[in-house]
Amino acid sequence: MNGLQKRRKQVIQKGNVIVFPGTMERLRREGKEAMERDLHEDAIYCFETLLELHPEESSVYDQLAISLYETKDFERAKEYALLAMQHQTGDYIELLELYLSISIQLQQYEEVEMTIQGLLEKGLIPQDSLQKFQYLRELNNRLADRYLDESELEEPTITLEDFLHMTAMGQQDFLLSLQNQQLKPFVSLLVDIVQYEDTLPLVKTYALFLLQQSGVEKTVYIKKYHFETETNPSRLVSPEVDPFVNEVQFLAKSYFEKDPTASEVANNLISKYSVILYPFHWGPYSAEEVAEGYISYTNQLIYGKKTEETSLIHFIRSVDEEMDS
Repeated sequence: MNGLQKRRKQVIQKGNVIVFPGTMERLRREGKEAMERDLHEDAIYCFETLLELHPEESSVYDQLAISLYETKDFERAKEYALLAMQHQTGDYIELLELYLSISIQLQQYEEVEMTIQGLLEKGLIPQDSLQKFQYLRELNNRLADRYLDESELEEPTITLEDFLHMTAMGQQDFLLSLQNQQLKPFVSLLVDIVQYEDTLPLVKTYALFLLQQSGVEKTVYIKKYHFETETNPSRLVSPEVDPFVNEVQFLAKSYFEKDPTASEVANNLISKYSVILYPFHWGPYSAEEVAEGYISYTNQLIYGKKTEETSLIHFIRSVDEEMDS
């Protein structure tokens, strides 16, 4: 009876969640193993779950900071790197190097310079680590100089209102003209163009391509036809490398293997749709269903074959006709 009572005492309850013996050790072990395999999202999940169960478990602060850094969550990575240093978790010099690297990513160049300068003046950097910190300082100074140069660029004189007064062709030409320019001054305008409800779908696509090109880490609301979503442009996949689009094209091409003309028409139709609806697909339909729709629509266009007017065929036609208008 006493043994049973002892075992019961080892079970921890957090709210409605019962934490069984060994849970903490398992989460710590699985998090570390995930880090070793570069599965940093999994590692973050393990460490954060552990901290939810035991908020004072400072032993994982340094590992959590590293995984957050690897997933580019720099704000939170810096927070945990600082906590790790305060709790003396892990190697202090390595943590300091990580902390400064994160600060550079956050463009906190002045803080980095002042920190390294202070450490050098007080002789707090070990001799065998001096070269690393000198490199960090040089990198920080180069990036700071470039940041100042870019910040001096003039803000674009064109406003969203000016843009909306252009013709559709004028809007497309303007966006195409930005392809080889420094995009930072235009990011806010591009976001406004994408999020403005009445912007033409193709124009939104061009603006999204530019935001993707500039690596914008910002959530953007997109609405086209009856599709809508919130997404980060830097994580979007371009139509030409989109696996779903490629599968639809492959299936249609296979069907028209002995009909090069129809194959080319179907391929162009699919490409046009993927561009104008970017980053959306064809709704709930599978690749096979979409390919069958384009096969039927292509046969109708070229050979006049009658086809059932399904909702998918109707939408494919409406998008195709809009592109040609």
